[in-house]
Amino acid sequence: MRVTIRSVDHAPEELYGQVPIVVDLLRQMPGDDRSDYWLGELRVPLRWVVEGAERQVTHVVVGARWVGDELQPGARGMPVGIAFVTDSSQLADECLTAEKCRYVAIGECDVEGLRARQG
Repeated sequence: MRVTIRSVDHAPEELYGQVPIVVDLLRQMPGDDRSDYWLGELRVPLRWVVEGAERQVTHVVVGARWVGDELQPGARGMPVGIAFVTDSSQLADECLTAEKCRYVAIGECDVEGLRARQG
């Protein structure tokens, strides 16, 4: 499954100019607060300026903005929360670890493709 983030809000300034953002969803993973987060790989890495230093982001975690909503193929303009993966060990973890990510924005996305495997 793939999401295309068409717009962002409450985001780092440099993120606004990098939309649309295409994310290939790798797998669903549970977090402490809910079970429907998705780990995704960016088609094009994002530039992120944090504490005065520029970093490159290659993976994100996305989840439906509202609990009870679900990322489904064909959804358009779906609100999502976006977190950058800041610790590469998150990529191998079965569950989401909040300390290994940084919540950065709200976005609206379109969802395409077949459902990925669940973690």
